[in-house]
Amino acid sequence: MMQTRLPDELIVVDSSDTQRIETYLDSISFPFPVRYFHTQPGLTLQRNHGIRESTGDLIFFFDDDVELDANYLAEAEKVFASDMNRKIGAVGGQVVNPYGNQMLTFRLRFELVVFGFFRCFFGLVGSGNGRFRFSGMPTHLPVLEYSKYFECLSGCCMAFRREVFEKAAFDESLALYGLMEDVDISKQTLDAGYKICYQATARLVHNESPTNRLDRQRWAEMTVTNYNYLFRKNWARDWFRWPFYYWALLGLIVINLHNRDALRGTLSGIKKLRQG
Repeated sequence: MMQTRLPDELIVVDSSDTQRIETYLDSISFPFPVRYFHTQPGLTLQRNHGIRESTGDLIFFFDDDVELDANYLAEAEKVFASDMNRKIGAVGGQVVNPYGNQMLTFRLRFELVVFGFFRCFFGLVGSGNGRFRFSGMPTHLPVLEYSKYFECLSGCCMAFRREVFEKAAFDESLALYGLMEDVDISKQTLDAGYKICYQATARLVHNESPTNRLDRQRWAEMTVTNYNYLFRKNWARDWFRWPFYYWALLGLIVINLHNRDALRGTLSGIKKLRQG
């Protein structure tokens, strides 16, 4: 890990069948303590296990397919260090390639504009000001070169004060891949009275590995069921949000009309909601 500020420790929580990662870690000499744990599958379960086993005041979470700028840890740590009143509970970095490894072709640009319009129109996840929509769906900041407060962390790069987890925890009801777990922990952090900061100088590349990704049908179904669960958990008390919730569900159908598998998954998810 080529960082100007080395971590105090590295916690690896693995749920693979072979545990080859443990052998790999044992073969490398690290300049800081590395501890390996094996758990049952489940992203939120694994994150909570890592929190319990960690010892530092600041806890960073990264996906296994990111490449950090050499100053990432130092730049994120600066935000916490300058916050003398400890009002900032979490920090997110700048993902310099928000569209992954895709080339920005004319077709991709066209699709981004069209689908971006529909996502905004229906109050779905999309690019925006980094705040939650009335539907409870998050928006993600574009690549900004200045830091600011925002509301919606990205799961590939999140850092927290340890004290946040005295009032919040990753929801283990979000099973396996744990889709939208970053949305939920962001809301919990805000509800606990903390601010969330975007640190533009903490940069990384997200390579978005296709390995072990859900297929389109399962992804679309999980989007519906997890969104429904988190809306009812976090936003249902605000009566005015319910029309936006149903509008968003309609939007999930509309934006997936172009893909048969995604549409099947969306309709399957809605069927599960109706069945209770």
